[in-house]
Amino acid sequence: MSMNIPSLCKGITIGIVTGAAVYAVSNATRAERRHLKSSTIRAVRSISSMLEGLGSMFV
Repeated sequence: MSMNIPSLCKGITIGIVTGAAVYAVSNATRAERRHLKSSTIRAVRSISSMLEGLGSMFV
């Protein structure tokens, strides 16, 4: 059974980002939550493009 490395990387990254986001939101004020939302969207887009690049390296 072969492992699908890009999917594994995506899963790990999503888990890390989700955990960090939950921690940050649970300890933030309202103003900080708005700022975190926009920062999180930018971070998710960056990670997504990075993972696409990694996926193309393994193909």
